[in-house]
Amino acid sequence: MDFFISKDWLNRNLESYAFKFDHILLVVILLLIGFFAAFYLMKKDKKKVEIVLIVLWIVYTISMLSYYCLLWSLCIAKPNEYQFNISSMLPLHSCNMLMFVFPLAVFVKNKIIRTAASNFLVVVNMIMGFITLFVGCPPVGYSAFSFSGVHSILYHALDVIIPLIMLTTRYYDLKKNDVYYGMSLFGILALAVWIFDATTGSDYFYHYDGHTFPVFKFISENVPAIVWTLIIVSCYVITGVVVHIGVVFAKYLVGDTLPHL
Repeated sequence: MDFFISKDWLNRNLESYAFKFDHILLVVILLLIGFFAAFYLMKKDKKKVEIVLIVLWIVYTISMLSYYCLLWSLCIAKPNEYQFNISSMLPLHSCNMLMFVFPLAVFVKNKIIRTAASNFLVVVNMIMGFITLFVGCPPVGYSAFSFSGVHSILYHALDVIIPLIMLTTRYYDLKKNDVYYGMSLFGILALAVWIFDATTGSDYFYHYDGHTFPVFKFISENVPAIVWTLIIVSCYVITGVVVHIGVVFAKYLVGDTLPHL
């Protein structure tokens, strides 16, 4: 069963297959399929686009939950080999948020909530998924064409493809002031996950792990945890605002009308 389960949380010294030929090949294939699907759907009506988006979200959710359910079942069936670890075995990473936020963008009728969720997906989730496709996939210890590798790359690719379809088809027509709603949602999610992290010793939103730059390390070690968390959340939000502005101007460059406040 080890073939199906990522070993990265068991042994950090395993070989990484990131940026090898099979990894890049699979990422490029999936992203090309996503781009072609997005442009094909541009001429379809909103209802058909919505059906495609919902199907992709279902695939994403099944892919995500099947992995965690398999992992949890192994912890129950083989407790001597697999121990449940609340700090790494829940779908609470930033790149998992699409599973929870997508229904708010599609099924909720409230306009503010739909706008906040859609903006979050298009601005934050898409860029996080794209980055993780290259720097966080495949899981340590597995090639891209192993079960665990394909699973990881597939759902991170959907982190990019689903928001891309929403944007290119104008299922979500991004407006300039939407950033206030999207970044507010992002801040709420980041703080909620931080509370969970702080109470369980986890680090799903990477508030603590990986801050090796001297300035970050100095700040994180010399300020209260809540202050450091607010700094990290602010960095997330600022990055989201910058990406949002880039998307707005990209629309303008391709001939769209620049939205007004």
